[in-house]
Amino acid sequence: MESIRQRQVAKTIQVAMSEIVQKDLNTILEGSLITISGVRITPDLFTARIYVSIYNHPKPDTILDNLDKHNKLIRGFLGKKIRNKVRSIPQLEFFKDDTLEDVQNLERIFSEIKKKDAELEKLRGDNDKLIS
Repeated sequence: MESIRQRQVAKTIQVAMSEIVQKDLNTILEGSLITISGVRITPDLFTARIYVSIYNHPKPDTILDNLDKHNKLIRGFLGKKIRNKVRSIPQLEFFKDDTLEDVQNLERIFSEIKKKDAELEKLRGDNDKLIS
């Protein structure tokens, strides 16, 4: 369970990282759209796991690799933003957040199920008419 301090630091990092992504990382992101969907921080506050959603790019894993490659630079930007709010700047770990893709897949599956149910209902209705 996360402590109050962990949640506070995670929220601070999330807001700062969102600003950094918008303003400072254009060359690293190769024109793709990135949102910081969440931040989890370890209990010792030394490691931040940053979850990113990557849009508008054919190979999202390359963007994730670029973020890892430029980790030191990004951490420097983060340090400038939050140095007055935390004692030490945490190490950054980037992870791809697939929840939006999962939600879209589930919605597609549910719509297919509804379509098949409607077809079955139509067939049942036709059968009831033939029997009567």
